[in-house]
Amino acid sequence: MPQTTPEFDRAYKQLNDAQRKAVDTIEGPVLVLAGPGTGKTQVLTTRIANILKETDTDPSSILALTFTEAATREMRNRLINLIGKDGYLVQVTTFHSFCADVIAQNPERFSKPAGMQNVTDLEKIQIVQEILEQGTFSLLKPIGDTLFYLPYILSSISDLKREGFSVEKYSRLVSLLKDEFQIEKDELCKTARLEKEKLVLKNLDLLDIYEKYQNKLTSLGRFDFNDMINW
Repeated sequence: MPQTTPEFDRAYKQLNDAQRKAVDTIEGPVLVLAGPGTGKTQVLTTRIANILKETDTDPSSILALTFTEAATREMRNRLINLIGKDGYLVQVTTFHSFCADVIAQNPERFSKPAGMQNVTDLEKIQIVQEILEQGTFSLLKPIGDTLFYLPYILSSISDLKREGFSVEKYSRLVSLLKDEFQIEKDELCKTARLEKEKLVLKNLDLLDIYEKYQNKLTSLGRFDFNDMINW
């Protein structure tokens, strides 16, 4: 059983009642809702240390996921301060790295073609920029500033993938939206009709761009972060 350091006792004493409750709960799920700078990382690392202190859990069987490499380094350093060398054995990594490792270690379980690589942020921007420049989009390519909606498009595609909407599934949703508008448009007032029509056209544009974006990723042998999470 790993031994905690004197730093663990100091860190534990500094917790408030709610934080201490989270740290002391070592069985079952715990949800901590708190704003920036309120000690979430400290609670998480202290809870990991407490689990190792109070049980015979193998440090290597604990997985801690975060969003950035900087955050993983911070968490790793805090763990080492709390439990010593066993902090090196806890799996502290980013979602991106974890998913990449799972896919790489289990090629028979994933349909990713061999040789595909993760697309960079710059490549994503370049792909959508090329699509906008080469295509005609009534509401997502304003005259005079053709790239105005580029950040919105990238964010929307990410949101769609995160919510499990493939191109095919999103296409069905847009078709339903379009059919709904056709049925009710004569009953809408002019303002509402124009707004609903704009919504339909924006989604049609986004669907077209989304499909071209995915085709381009495939042709380049690339996948993005949300593709990997969905796999």
